[in-house]
Amino acid sequence: MSSRKLQQCNRCHRQTSITAGTIFDSTKLPLTVWFQAIYLMTQDKKGVSAMKLHRHLGVSCNAAWRMRHKLMQVMMERDRQFPRAR
Repeated sequence: MSSRKLQQCNRCHRQTSITAGTIFDSTKLPLTVWFQAIYLMTQDKKGVSAMKLHRHLGVSCNAAWRMRHKLMQVMMERDRQFPRAR
């Protein structure tokens, strides 16, 4: 399939995508939209609703909800893995 952007190892010739194994894996949205969502979510102290993401990013309500849900899950897992010292 020529439409997939794959990277190939020069030594073992294994092909992989740069988004494989990440939350961006198997998404149809461009990474720039994801990065804008990450920026919006991390800059607002009170959090961002899916409707706000929908309005700012120009994606469907369902896509905005899924993006928000995935990003919140990843942030929660990171906080659990690396607790802050108080």
